[in-house]
Amino acid sequence: MQPTRQLMQAFFLLLLIIATGVLGYLWLEDMSFLDTLWLTITGVTTVGYGDIVPVTPGGRVFTLFLNIAGVGLFLYAVSNVTAFLIEGHLKNELGRRKTMRAIEKLSNHIIVCGAGRVGNEIIFRLRKEKVPFVVVESDPQKVAELSAEGVLCVEGDATSDAVLEQAGIHRAVGLVTSLPDDAANVFVTLTSKGLNPRIKVVARSNRPETEEKLLRAGADKVVSPSAIGGRRMAISILKPASVDFIETLMHDQDLEFELEEVTVSSKSSLVGKELRHSGIKQEASAMVVAIKRGEKIINNPPAHEKIQAGDLLIVIGTRSQMEKLERMVSGD
Repeated sequence: MQPTRQLMQAFFLLLLIIATGVLGYLWLEDMSFLDTLWLTITGVTTVGYGDIVPVTPGGRVFTLFLNIAGVGLFLYAVSNVTAFLIEGHLKNELGRRKTMRAIEKLSNHIIVCGAGRVGNEIIFRLRKEKVPFVVVESDPQKVAELSAEGVLCVEGDATSDAVLEQAGIHRAVGLVTSLPDDAANVFVTLTSKGLNPRIKVVARSNRPETEEKLLRAGADKVVSPSAIGGRRMAISILKPASVDFIETLMHDQDLEFELEEVTVSSKSSLVGKELRHSGIKQEASAMVVAIKRGEKIINNPPAHEKIQAGDLLIVIGTRSQMEKLERMVSGD
């Protein structure tokens, strides 16, 4: 039983005992409401001051049964409240409410379903990029560990509508489902798209035949960690230097270079200019490795390629170079 439910049940039992005693004495004895309340509480708590006592035979019989049943229920209720406080449930509950308030303030964030080996890599990258996100995880221990690190978490089943709504699915811009079970990833994709049709979903696939199902379910992108790992291992043996460079670029925290995406604004002075005359290399010292134009990707674009409004430039450079480039593409 959940701690909050136990606490509510304990308070309900206390109220039930008190209400039964007060109503019984009001009916059987000629007493005021305050006297019946006093007699009921002193009886079930075994205090028994004796200043107010039942005088009618019916009142005395009622007191016998009330005290026998009431003392046991009272002790049960008190033990639940004590356990809730001593075991730290109150602290956990307050922490959960604080987390939920923080999640309610988020918008345009990313939801990560699953904090396993793959999910942890996603969490690491999102934290490094300082992107707001919420983790949905069913393992209480993992939730506790991530919460201790300051990660916003929702404990529960990611396939549940209620759990995704707690994670702010209606305000989220993206969702990554990295659960180890393909069927669960399909279900999460269907559920998330049903709750928020505009959300971008990236789904994990462990088996090749699941990829098509995930795409039909609404996934915008399907990633197979095993397939990527296999290709990476093959390239590592064939072109080790290239792989070392890419791995260092993507994973070395001390390296200043980053792979970034920037969108060209219609107000930017770069619109209509060829890459060689754009000043990106000369002024920002960044290197454009690809251009995404609509659904088309231009890899290693030629120097005479003209930049258009809405182009997504995929560039490599340092953080300071990226800041200069962002000002150029935004038109500021």
